Amino acid sequence: MPVYARRRLQAMLNDLAPLLTVEKAADLLARLEHKNAKDALAAEVELSLLWSIEQVADLEIDPVLANSSARPDAFTRTLFPRGPALVEIRAVSDDTFSGKDLMNRAADKIGHFCNRQRKKSGSHLYYRFMEARRREGGQLRRVRRVTKDFELTAVLEKKLKDWVTAPDWPHPQTLQLTDEQIDVVIEWRKFVHPEGRVFCSMPPIADHIEDNPVYSALRSKERQLSKSEAGVLKCIFLGDAGCYMLRELKPLGGFQVSGEQVINYFLQRSKVDLVCVFSPYRNWGSFMPAGSNSPKWKVTLFEREPSAQRDAEYERLNRIALGLPQPQLEGYQARSWHRQGLFDPQGKGIYLGTTFTTKGGFNMSISISSRMVLELLAGRITQEQFQNYAFRGDNFFEQQLKAGCTIQTARLEKGGLDEDDDQLVFELEPDWGARPLRNPKL
Repeated sequence: MPVYARRRLQAMLNDLAPLLTVEKAADLLARLEHKNAKDALAAEVELSLLWSIEQVADLEIDPVLANSSARPDAFTRTLFPRGPALVEIRAVSDDTFSGKDLMNRAADKIGHFCNRQRKKSGSHLYYRFMEARRREGGQLRRVRRVTKDFELTAVLEKKLKDWVTAPDWPHPQTLQLTDEQIDVVIEWRKFVHPEGRVFCSMPPIADHIEDNPVYSALRSKERQLSKSEAGVLKCIFLGDAGCYMLRELKPLGGFQVSGEQVINYFLQRSKVDLVCVFSPYRNWGSFMPAGSNSPKWKVTLFEREPSAQRDAEYERLNRIALGLPQPQLEGYQARSWHRQGLFDPQGKGIYLGTTFTTKGGFNMSISISSRMVLELLAGRITQEQFQNYAFRGDNFFEQQLKAGCTIQTARLEKGGLDEDDDQLVFELEPDWGARPLRNPKL
């Protein structure tokens, strides 16, 4: 899975089992295994935050509210020192806000048309969408130049057909399509990854305090908490599932509206008491020690009214963050990997790396992914693929055998709950069974 290993997800499901109804468990499982990255990541965020609350406080999942059909995600009496709380959990991503869905939709239509003119031509096309500025409601806003209902017109089809069917195609290597629906430069490339075929210079940033995915998520969750009893805190936990505004909460200036500004604006106009943001992040920098840039959890608390118990509440929230298993990826990476099918349990595994240890003389230890070895034995990858994945070219087993060494011992080292792989460790030593005999008198 994107944020956590499958082993870890199953362990969290098992731990929460006594608190889950059959229906809730089935719902979580279905969403965790969903092919849609948005649904799968949202389920991971919900499961992991419920699990982490249960580690430090009492927890009731999907509590029943009096005089309301709403079922908030959680109720806890001891998480916050100032009193009991209802908690709504929401994962936020840039899926729709980034415009990638619209750009991919247009790219699909163009690519399918090109494939009908020249076989497999669409797989070589890279799309750069233009942007424009428009005045809406008295505010100048940036927009991507593709409409949500884009369709190829006869004029655009002719331009594409003339380009793709030309005897010297792909010359020229670019073609620009422009009308009231679209403005895109299509470029022929020898290799185009399906996940990286569209681009626009306009990043997924907000220029309006309410028209953005963070504000929409907060408003939708506020409705779930509107019928809570007096004296019960209303809390929203937001999980970064690939959302730029949650990863970079602080304002960066210009026309950009930051996540921090949106959340504070929401709280001033809401009866929600607390908003807490959980985001996986990396520390980037030069000369950093190995492993220091592995993803970690960052927790940020926002309050409608300042509390004298803020430090105590932050301490409890930090315990939740520290108790969360270490994420494997940042949110935007997880979304991309999921779309590529890298978390299918029957797909190509996510392998642990190969390591080599020399123990003096010709003795060597080679640690290699057990999942990779299994896929080789099962015929799912070729010998060439195995060699490239494991050794990036040179086959170290061949080198050791050529040097007269054989495997003397082998063992399995478990990767643990946070890896979906283990390592096979082979100890190789010189062996007369693989080298020329020598004259003992010399």
